[in-house]
Amino acid sequence: MVVAGWLAGCATRPPLPPVADPDLAWQTRLAELQGASDWEVKAKLAVRTHERGGQASMLWQRQMDAHRVNLYGPFGGGRVILTSDSQGATLRDSRKQSYNAVSAEVVLYRVVGWRIPFERLQYWVLGVPAPGLDYTHTLDERGRLAILRQDGWEIIYQEYDQFAGREMPRKMSLQAAGTVTGLPPDDAGRSRRVEVRAVIKRWRL
Repeated sequence: MVVAGWLAGCATRPPLPPVADPDLAWQTRLAELQGASDWEVKAKLAVRTHERGGQASMLWQRQMDAHRVNLYGPFGGGRVILTSDSQGATLRDSRKQSYNAVSAEVVLYRVVGWRIPFERLQYWVLGVPAPGLDYTHTLDERGRLAILRQDGWEIIYQEYDQFAGREMPRKMSLQAAGTVTGLPPDDAGRSRRVEVRAVIKRWRL
């Protein structure tokens, strides 16, 4: 289902009652959202690694395999524009310097120092697991993800909100430990523990 326009949440909305069959509600949610490929989300991010931390505002637009992520203010800088598709990824910083890499995760890590698993996050931010990878999960009483463990990450969904009648994640955190997967050998082992927290302000689906 596609809903046009901005979907603005309301933080004061009272919680919804439990559903009769959380597992059935989860299967319905999974079928609806795992294939969503045209959306836009606005959020606040806080990232903390072994070396340092920082905050940024994020506007992420996805159309099929094409992604554009605007990050405002990582580590006190200006706007960073990250684009990616099936051919690779490019990051353009506030000084208009461009950097290329095989994926959004790699180029952002090399330039900004943030390890954010964009390939899987494009599903996790919707409140569903990335397809094709094993996972374990815990559901809440409404059949939504409460905890997801996948690909070495633990994603905790602290809060959902109503966006034009659709229940979507509003607050979530991601934690991982170990080295960065998918990076070339000269970058191996640079990352240790990392934590990402997101507060989602708006959705368009």
